[in-house]
Amino acid sequence: MEKKDTVLSALTDERVFLASLAVFVFNLPFSEALKEIFLVLSLLLLLLRLAVGSASVAGKIFLLGLPVLLFSAVSLLSALNSIDRLQALRGFWGDLETLMAWVVFSGAFFLASNRTKTLKLLLLSLVSGMVAGGLVGLFQMIFRGAPVLGIMNLGDKNSTAQFLSAVFLLLLSTFLIPFRAGLRLPFLLFSLFATSGLLVLTHSRSFLISLPAASFAMLILGRQWKALGITASAMGIAGGVLAFFPGLRWEMTSVIHPTGDGSFESRYLTWQGALRMFHAHPLLGIGPDTFQMKNIHALYRLPDYASHGHNIFFNMLGEYGLLGVLSFLLILILWLARVFLDESGSPSGRVLKPLTVAFILNLLMAGVAHPMWGGSFSLLFMMIMALVLVEEDSLERTPLHPGIDPLLAGGYAGFWNRFRYKSR
Repeated sequence: MEKKDTVLSALTDERVFLASLAVFVFNLPFSEALKEIFLVLSLLLLLLRLAVGSASVAGKIFLLGLPVLLFSAVSLLSALNSIDRLQALRGFWGDLETLMAWVVFSGAFFLASNRTKTLKLLLLSLVSGMVAGGLVGLFQMIFRGAPVLGIMNLGDKNSTAQFLSAVFLLLLSTFLIPFRAGLRLPFLLFSLFATSGLLVLTHSRSFLISLPAASFAMLILGRQWKALGITASAMGIAGGVLAFFPGLRWEMTSVIHPTGDGSFESRYLTWQGALRMFHAHPLLGIGPDTFQMKNIHALYRLPDYASHGHNIFFNMLGEYGLLGVLSFLLILILWLARVFLDESGSPSGRVLKPLTVAFILNLLMAGVAHPMWGGSFSLLFMMIMALVLVEEDSLERTPLHPGIDPLLAGGYAGFWNRFRYKSR
């Protein structure tokens, strides 16, 4: 009996969970296999901790994560109704990983004995994995002649760029409340410099627009005028320096003429194919992650280069159908509702709106040209959303205004607020 209690005590120890979580986060941009192994291990360790004595936290994780659960359910239905069921079920595994990541990250923040130290560990692990993956990508560019940077398991240059843009925004948000993550300024500056440098090497032009816009929005909403000036100056200097390199100069100048080289216009054929998929399967689409299949290309007259929809909503319309798009929008809308209906004036509260707006703005602006869903990016999406929503849930504030609350009656935000204030 004592041995059993000792094993249970070891498995529910916070340090064991955090060690597994750190390895999982490190491997988001580095190793697909290790990422999946330690995601599942972290989930099992968290569920064990919840079962032992944190049932109330489990209820919060479930209620706050209902939109993610709904999207995963739509993904499963889409996979089961797909014309290429085996491949679609593989795609569903990615959405199931996203749901698991929500549980792991939200549980990590809810159960943390010290939330600041937990966030610090996650950021250190994330930056370490990004730098390690980036060094491998640089090796591929320098010694093997790769034309653009692609980091390890993140896929192509666009998937790498969208992951790096989310990392940049997460790191930049720590400047809104410098003590928030307990990280030193030199480390943060190095991390931002490394992230932006790697992002430039991906040669993904959409993020040359979306990321500065999202960054400026974050700093303006956070009223960080000094940081805004420094960031704008740094971007201007970087642009001037990069202008000396012909390839990068062409990429920067072509941003204002996206149709000039025909690469953007080539997406039109992909979007037309996605609309044909939607017309044939309006509710559930053709199944997650099936865009690149040869039989799909032949059936919907897609161009050879169309490995995905080249637009977040066209991609989802084709693969997940109308239900998928609506359930995904529900995640974003209810996240915004939770944060913007918060009337707290606390220092922690003031960082939540800027980070949320910046992340979603970057998501939607870059989403015009990229699918912006799937893989490690979706897991990082869950990390940022969990950080914001768990922190928001922890704030002391007055109940929602009677005139606003009915707008969300029966919904996720309104229900959870009623439940929370009645239980106090």
